[in-house]
Amino acid sequence: MNWKRIIILACFDLRHSLFRLKGLVFLIPFLFFWYLNLKFLYERGGQALATPESIVILSWLYNPEIAQILLILYPPILSVFFILVLASTPAFAMLSGNDQLASDSGRQTFRFLLTRCTRREIFAGRFLSHYLLISLSTLLIAAMATAISLQNDQHSTTAIINYAGHVSLLVLVYILPFVAYMSVISALMSSALSALLMAVSVYVMLIILGNYLEYKSGVTIELLPGGLKEYLFDINPQDLYIGVGGLLVFTIIYICLGWLVFRKRNI
Repeated sequence: MNWKRIIILACFDLRHSLFRLKGLVFLIPFLFFWYLNLKFLYERGGQALATPESIVILSWLYNPEIAQILLILYPPILSVFFILVLASTPAFAMLSGNDQLASDSGRQTFRFLLTRCTRREIFAGRFLSHYLLISLSTLLIAAMATAISLQNDQHSTTAIINYAGHVSLLVLVYILPFVAYMSVISALMSSALSALLMAVSVYVMLIILGNYLEYKSGVTIELLPGGLKEYLFDINPQDLYIGVGGLLVFTIIYICLGWLVFRKRNI
């Protein structure tokens, strides 16, 4: 496997995606979503978010201890940004990665690449391209959220920048399994639309199945990486290690499944 060819493939596909429907389907909803939320965070400010009412509302989603830590101990604007990223990443990963491998069989460019690169290099290049597309977009929003936090949150500049770096690193890890998940779905399907519909359907079914198994067994069973969100809020180091480790395990499993499907695909 030649990493130089993989990087060239990733850069080519990333640049090509930005000027195609594939990229616009992701970028337009992504930018609109974050425009509305960043505008809200800028207008409300950190003091308005760190109120008892906000803590009560957040306690409906997570336990009260997490709510207090996120909105009081940490810069609240960045904490709300963190929560929104964790909640929206699955949807945006599906939008940005539905054509990761789905319609390759009908493209002349793919057949041109296939004669010069191995399937493993093409799979890795497309995976890297999808990851760069969503991660770079998210980091750009993180920089904007940090600027808003520096202007409005009542925390020191050092504390805000350190927390922004911490959140950004966790988000980059959190994105990985969803990109890998889409590599499996996209390799299975023959078109971008069918891949998107299949990704949503499978995701919803896994959520329902996980809740059913938890109800029957009384034990929490995580079938999706999204179930590890609470472990990333850094209440204690052990939970953080469990969350990051679980995300990496999901990533490895999905990558292996995606490669097995793509390797046997008739193109």
